[in-house]
Amino acid sequence: MTEREPAIRVGRLTVVAEPDAGRRDRLAGRLASRGWEVGRAAHFTACAGPTGRVVLLHPFTEATIDEDLSPLVAEELGPLGVVSSAREYGEALFAVVASTCAAASCPTCGRVHVDLPAIWRHYCVNTLRRLRRLVERPPADPASHVERFAAVYRAVIDRCAGASVLDVGSSLGFLPALLAERRPDLTVAGCDNRLDAVRCAADLSAVAAGGRATFAVRDVLDPSFAGAGPHDTVTAVHVLEHFTDAQLPVALANLLHVTARRLIVAVPYEVEVQPLYGHEQRFTPERLRALGAWCVETAGGGGFSCEEVSGGLLIVDR
Repeated sequence: MTEREPAIRVGRLTVVAEPDAGRRDRLAGRLASRGWEVGRAAHFTACAGPTGRVVLLHPFTEATIDEDLSPLVAEELGPLGVVSSAREYGEALFAVVASTCAAASCPTCGRVHVDLPAIWRHYCVNTLRRLRRLVERPPADPASHVERFAAVYRAVIDRCAGASVLDVGSSLGFLPALLAERRPDLTVAGCDNRLDAVRCAADLSAVAAGGRATFAVRDVLDPSFAGAGPHDTVTAVHVLEHFTDAQLPVALANLLHVTARRLIVAVPYEVEVQPLYGHEQRFTPERLRALGAWCVETAGGGGFSCEEVSGGLLIVDR
């Protein structure tokens, strides 16, 4: 890399954001002439060196990057051999996002100076801007990652009951931010078991949602999770697939414990478990209905319903 090509280094990856296709090709050609193996996908060029290092070139910029990146990392970098585990997936996703943030790379040392909210802010704001439009005018046939999640978020927002909502496993905070904007009648809170995610979600709420959504670090598997409630509505969007068979009933029981009126759970329907995303469970409509019946029995009454919204949507009423 030259001074004109700032790079982000994370683990064995060196990631370069280069919107110009010709420059990407020339960079890859230079490395190929030195014996590096070059692999190409729709959005990435991966150059593997003899010592295991990988230089990853991509076209994304601060203005164009958003949550549609997340499946591309798995779908394109997996076959190229760049990511083969949930840890490598997370490192690659972070490195690509960081490479589009001018403040992330130090011009003196070339290393990432970690200010996670600042690094993720444009990614989150770009995504939230698209989600707002899609929630307002959803496409008839959602195709992209962001479009599919917009359909889920719209369904969740429309089905919240009562005056307070807790979103569990909020990650970067998109659903709480949308709830705070579209449902001023609700008190909105979110939680995640990762401090870094909570900081990024709180930053998004502050810069894009007037700080109306608040966040805390909580683990739904921990006995102390009971202190998170009660809330009229509790939501968990694409969370349950990350739990093992032993963890799943613990998580569901704790979710029910903090739910005063309605629990809303969204899960993906997958042909097979996706380990790169950290998934441990594969859900089907039949399995989701079985979980709904389990929830009603565990809660000692109530009812449940299931819908298909870019996967499965389970609604349990106390």
